[in-house]
Amino acid sequence: MSGKVSYSGRSNHLGNNIFEAEKTALEKVIEEIVLDSKEDEELARIIDELQDYITNHPSRAIIGLESKLINAGRDAEYSDAVLLKNRFERRVAKGQLSITEQKVYVQVLSHILTAFRTQIRPLILEGNPKTIVDNAVFEKIIEPVHKAITSFDDMATTELILGMLYFLTGKCHVVWDKPC
Repeated sequence: MSGKVSYSGRSNHLGNNIFEAEKTALEKVIEEIVLDSKEDEELARIIDELQDYITNHPSRAIIGLESKLINAGRDAEYSDAVLLKNRFERRVAKGQLSITEQKVYVQVLSHILTAFRTQIRPLILEGNPKTIVDNAVFEKIIEPVHKAITSFDDMATTELILGMLYFLTGKCHVVWDKPC
């Protein structure tokens, strides 16, 4: 397995073209998970790790996704957020016995949460406009996760990734509002 993604194609004017780009760390780990997964007692360990993400954050008040979005001035996103969050929840439920899917979800949710904490939350706390925050969400979370996960699941859409972010919001792992 190489650390590069290759595309070769034929251009009408330029002959054969080969483009190679380095795989991201997330792409590499997803590829490894898919290749090395073994359906055994490891599933229980992975499910335990996934529980950290799929249960409510233990030290935050449970106020619901709608209230969280309203507090952050994002109430217009609520209906889409619920739809996308529920879509992801259904995927997690359907794949709960697949060690491969569980491992991928742990990696992806961890990446989303870490990117939010280190790249997005500081922008919110600095009072940046919603457009700046949303662009950063796309560049730092949606786009790289989508690029990484489609090698594992070509039906994973950017909306599914956004649903994962709303899922983490609903579980109080992601905080969108700026403290008063």
